Amino acid sequence: MKSKFLAYSTLAFCLTTVIPLSAKAMPIVPPVEVSQATAQLTEADVQVVIDRLQTARNNRDVEGTLELIAPFAVTVVTVEAGNGLSTVTTRLEGMNDHRQMLEQTFSQVQTRESLRNYVTIDMIDDNFGIAKIYQMENLATTAGDTWIAASQTVLRLGRVDGQVLVTSATVDGWISARPSQD
Repeated sequence: MKSKFLAYSTLAFCLTTVIPLSAKAMPIVPPVEVSQATAQLTEADVQVVIDRLQTARNNRDVEGTLELIAPFAVTVVTVEAGNGLSTVTTRLEGMNDHRQMLEQTFSQVQTRESLRNYVTIDMIDDNFGIAKIYQMENLATTAGDTWIAASQTVLRLGRVDGQVLVTSATVDGWISARPSQD
C-alpha cells in the first residue's frame, strides 16, 4: 500500500505536470501532402499544454488533466523510495488507469510546496515535441505524513485529432519521508 501510494503520489506530482507513442497504420502519401494536411506543432503549443497541466494539478482537477492526455496514452513511472533500497515501477494505460491514479493521489495529498521546478522543451520536426520537467517539492498527506519528492518527467506531445496532447510519459522519481521537526 505504501509503495503504491509513493508511486501514485510521484506520478501525480509529475504528471499533473505526462505518456510511449502508439503506432497507427496510415496509408502511404507523399510528405508534402502530409505536411499540408496538418498544422505545425510549435514550442508555444507545447508550453500551453504544460501550463494547463500545471493549473489542473494545482486545482486538483482530474478532468482538466485528462483532457490533455491522449486516450491511448501510456505512462511509465519508476520511483525510488528513501535510501534507494525500494524501487517501484508502475505502468498506466489509457484513461481509466490515469483517472484512478489522479483521483487517489489528489485525495491523499493535502499540501504541496515547490522547492524547484523547471521545464525544457525540444521540438522534433514539425509534428512532435518533448518537454522535460524537473521538480522537487515538499508534500503533506491527509494522513499527516510529510515527504520530499523529486522527479524528471519526459512528456511526448503530438497532435491527436487536431489537438495537442500528451501521447506518452516517462517519470523517474525519488520520494522520502521528511525527518520530524522535533
